[in-house]
Amino acid sequence: MNQVLRINQATVFVLRPEPPSQLAPDEQVAIAAGSVYPLQSYAYADVNGGFNGHIKVALRDRTLGSFNTWFVPSQAAQVEADGVVVYPYEDQESMPVLWINTGTLLKRRPLDSTLLNANEIVAVPRGQTYNLHSYASGDSQGNFNNHIKFAIRNATDFVNGLNTWFVFTPHAFVTLDSDVVYPRPDPNGFVLRVTQSTLFKRRPVDNTQLAPGEQVQASPGTALMLSSYAFADAQGPFNGHIRFALKYVKDDINGLNTWYVFQGHARVERAGVVVYPPPQPPTQPQSPQYVGRPFRLPGNASTFYTDQPIIPGGSFTWGEATHGATRIPETQAIVDNIIGLAQALQPVRDRINRPFTINSWYRPPAINAAVGGASQSQHLLGRAVDIQVQGMSGRQVANAVMLTWRGGIGIYNNIPNVIHLDTGSRRTWGF
Repeated sequence: MNQVLRINQATVFVLRPEPPSQLAPDEQVAIAAGSVYPLQSYAYADVNGGFNGHIKVALRDRTLGSFNTWFVPSQAAQVEADGVVVYPYEDQESMPVLWINTGTLLKRRPLDSTLLNANEIVAVPRGQTYNLHSYASGDSQGNFNNHIKFAIRNATDFVNGLNTWFVFTPHAFVTLDSDVVYPRPDPNGFVLRVTQSTLFKRRPVDNTQLAPGEQVQASPGTALMLSSYAFADAQGPFNGHIRFALKYVKDDINGLNTWYVFQGHARVERAGVVVYPPPQPPTQPQSPQYVGRPFRLPGNASTFYTDQPIIPGGSFTWGEATHGATRIPETQAIVDNIIGLAQALQPVRDRINRPFTINSWYRPPAINAAVGGASQSQHLLGRAVDIQVQGMSGRQVANAVMLTWRGGIGIYNNIPNVIHLDTGSRRTWGF
């Protein structure tokens, strides 16, 4: 196999996977765009994790500055084997995002801030985000004292010229394709689900008494993770409204996390069970009734709902496949692929017998590009899914399905709790 490294944009080879500003002149070499180097080997990670946004390469039959092993910024290069791009794979291009959920400190070491020097801490506000190359909650030596270690993807976002920092875990979270992947969402957390078209309000009064900036339209099927909810306080009930506080800053509405909604138009659920308003027992058996957002699919005359199973009696819904009906497939072929993937996934879900969290299913081209997906991603065809399984790592899930899954199986080096499954050709990566 003939492996080569192709440089797509002007960059710098470094002897250590650190920003050039942190290295001596003899530890770096400027490389022009279009350069090609035969390779003996390459790696994008080792037992301790990724290389801070770099590929480690060993050049074949040549050296630079008397060295043949260098690190290359991964965004500036690709690896080809016999003319076929083998790096980055689909999983290696996926881009996690770190969100700061409450004003906090970034740290150079995972210690209490009182033990760090002033130049080892940086204050960051709630709502700050960083596109990541990788993150970790621990390494071979153990965890990071309840901190997330993260490597920032883009040099323009480096903090004080550095790309690797720590943040206290309760103060931040990581998303993939806008869904939280770390820390794993509490399966028993409260969820607000809108059951009919309504308004979110800043005050629990009739909407005619509110200014335009105090109300926001909410569609049926909207579901939001909550940090808390209430139907009354010391002064009494909220005029038939639910007061709710959003858990994640990514879900803030107009920059605010606390709102009211008329309780006849929404409900609070916990582990799929309605906890408020208290459900009334049905007077007679009813056929399944969906309360999710309605939408249409190409090639189908009927209406679908976000809480409707893709296959009858199945565990996966159209809302999961279409990201809450915000990513409607463009063709009937994509719809058919989604159904086929749901049919393949259901036996896996039944055998593992644990809840699956869907982080990403169908992605239109613009969304796929925005989240860093591979240009030929199976997500574009509705044939791929990124999932988390409660209580299992991505590698554990991969081991459980390896002998029976006929399509692609990928472990995300930079998102360890997530596994990629698709109904494309049989292949594996990340192991």
